[in-house]
Amino acid sequence: MKDWIVRALKTFVQAFFGVYIPAVCALLSGGWPESLSAAWALLTPAAAAGLSAAISAVWNLVLEREEAARNG
Repeated sequence: MKDWIVRALKTFVQAFFGVYIPAVCALLSGGWPESLSAAWALLTPAAAAGLSAAISAVWNLVLEREEAARNG
């Protein structure tokens, strides 16, 4: 697997759990959200993690291509 893919996956996992664990704790202490906006608050961590992973993937892909151009 390409290095930039591994880094993007690691970034996704770190970002996802970093923001999802507090959301789950809030859910466990307050019950299931009864409104769409409250449910969206629980889905927001996945969106944030996906955005973080996308940024990481693009960044590492650019770095990998620059390194290949210098060495190639």
